[in-house]
Amino acid sequence: MILDLHVHTSRYSSCSRLDPDRLMIRAREEGLDGVCLTEHQVIWPQAEARDLSHRHGLAVFRGIEVTTTAGDVLVFGVDQAPPGVPTPEELKTQVDQARGIAILAHPFRGFLVFGFSELKLSVEDAAGMPVMKYVHGLESANGRVTDPENDLARQVAAHLGLVAPGGSDAHSEDEVGLWRTVLDEPAADETDLVRLLRSGRFRVVRRGDGI
Repeated sequence: MILDLHVHTSRYSSCSRLDPDRLMIRAREEGLDGVCLTEHQVIWPQAEARDLSHRHGLAVFRGIEVTTTAGDVLVFGVDQAPPGVPTPEELKTQVDQARGIAILAHPFRGFLVFGFSELKLSVEDAAGMPVMKYVHGLESANGRVTDPENDLARQVAAHLGLVAPGGSDAHSEDEVGLWRTVLDEPAADETDLVRLLRSGRFRVVRRGDGI
């Protein structure tokens, strides 16, 4: 099952230019089996997500991108957005109670811009960042960061034994499906999705690469 795990739409994310229906049309053109709606601080109402799925014949999973005190975290498997700006520890407590999954989004975005590569940040140093203790995985491929930043995320995830899914972080049509997470089996619902992600039963591919 081929999914884009990280998508923002204009309905609930003011930073996005991507209309939900255009998202679904583009997802089908890209050969995706479904998408995960991960708006900033908002979880789509279940009825709206179900309607979008039925109208376009593609799976729609609900997630959320939560701003924490130590960066953005993609969360799947919860029904309510956390209040305010939680710490990563507070968020993980909520996610664990719901038996969901917390994935650090674009964990090293901007590191090259701000010269971290020149400082030769090691995998061990990156893995020692406090936030790493409070996530189940790292986003290892994000369409809005550089390849070296994605590579570092993959290396840190492997070093820590964390799962490493990927997604486009799409805010416009042309970005949909830049990175895909290919599940080992179809996910019937968000519980299934969380189970497959937490068990590492997936692989990540870039648009144009063989599935």
